[in-house]
This record gives sequence, structure tokens and C-alpha cells, in this order.
Amino acid sequence: MKSNRYTVHIVSDIEDTQKRFSISRFWLRTFILICIILVISIGGGLWYYIPRIAEFREKNAQFEQMIAERTQVLELYRDLNRLGQMEEIIRSNLSIVGDGAPTSASEEKTFTISYIENIPSQAPVDGFLTQRMLDKSHFWQKNHYGIDIAVQEGEPVLAAASGRVIFSGWTYDLGNLIIIYHGDDYFTHYGHNQLNLMENHGIVKRGDVIALAGSTGISSGPHLHFEIWKDGNAIDPLVFFPEYKERDLSVEENG
Repeated sequence: MKSNRYTVHIVSDIEDTQKRFSISRFWLRTFILICIILVISIGGGLWYYIPRIAEFREKNAQFEQMIAERTQVLELYRDLNRLGQMEEIIRSNLSIVGDGAPTSASEEKTFTISYIENIPSQAPVDGFLTQRMLDKSHFWQKNHYGIDIAVQEGEPVLAAASGRVIFSGWTYDLGNLIIIYHGDDYFTHYGHNQLNLMENHGIVKRGDVIALAGSTGISSGPHLHFEIWKDGNAIDPLVFFPEYKERDLSVEENG
């Protein structure tokens, strides 16, 4: 009579022992059937989901690219809007760019373009560099058209060169801000001041105290945000003041 059970013998090579397992034909067939069903289910699931996972990844990459492009557009709009505001400030406050009204004789004598006095050559503060200039940022970064120099609150801020104050007031990003025109299309910006000590149209000499450093506007701590512009383009202040590189605490963001 044919047996309905299968027996498996396990014999040890080390010890003189053996083990025996017995299973009925029904349960063996059931186990094999379950394994076949599991293999078919897993294979069917992979066949169904793998193309959809690839499609999801493709759509997710397209979505991230769209978000990146939209962010870049918003940043460009923000930068363009800021440059437009700066141009409006310059045109409304700088007499030689504005309505063409001639300056008085005394002002003409006081404010003269000098390649020695009017090119930025005086470090505005004595502090530590915490952020460098960044004018070609990625979509997750904001452009940073100058450098940040950490100082104690109330530290005197000096004019980098002789010139005329064309803006002294409040802005959303930079708080108390001073902009000085130095002639030959040179401009310097001093932001986050605790207190502006100069008024619009005031004449300053290189090294004059124009403000007290602070943390106004969008700021995480007391520091001076310092920018240099020439012919409408931002110039890295470290070109003019390489001594800040010796006290550089900034973290360069590569990529």
C-alpha cells in the first residue's frame, strides 16, 4: 500500500545521532501551493508597481524642477525689485543723477571726485567675517550682494570712502541702511545699523563715523552688512579689503 506521508532523516556527521521529520502528502502539497501563490503574488506585485514607482519618481523630479524654477523666478523678481528701489533712491536723492539741478558752489567744493579719497579703502568696522558675497546662488539660497561682519552692538561704522549720503533710512531687509555715493559710479551700502548718524545729502570723509552697528531688519545678531557697487554691478568687498579673509568665520556653500 502506498504511504500518504513523507519522512526526512537528518544524520549528524559528528555525533551518532539522527533526527526524523514526517509530513503528510496533503500538507506538503499545501505548503508547495502556498509557496507558488506567494511567488506569483510577489512577481505580480513587482510587475504592477515597478512601472508606477518609476512614473512617480519621474513626476516627483518634474515637480521639484518646477519648484526650483519658480523659486529662481521669485528670487530674480526680488533682486530686480530691490535694484529698482535702489535706482529710485539714487535718482531721487543724488542731485547729479536726479532732476539735473546744479549743486551749490559750496557743495561743489566740498564733494569732489578723488581717486584717492572716493575709492573704498577704509574698512568700515573691525570684526569677523561671517558671510561672504553670493551673487550666483542656487534655488535654495538667496543672493547675498555683500559681506557680513560680526561686531558688538553699538560699534562705530566708518565710511569706506569720501562721498555724499544719498539714502539714510529704514528698509525691510537691511533695517537702518545708509547708502553713500563716492563718484565714478561707486556706491557703498551699510545695513542693519542700530542707529544712523548721517542724514540724506550729508557729506562724509573717509573714516567718518556714519552709524552704530546693530541688528535691525532681518538679522540673527549684531553685524554690519556691507556692499560695494560699481556701474550697477555688485563687487566683492574682499577685493578691496582682503584683511577680512584673515578673520573669516564663514562657511562656504559649494555645489
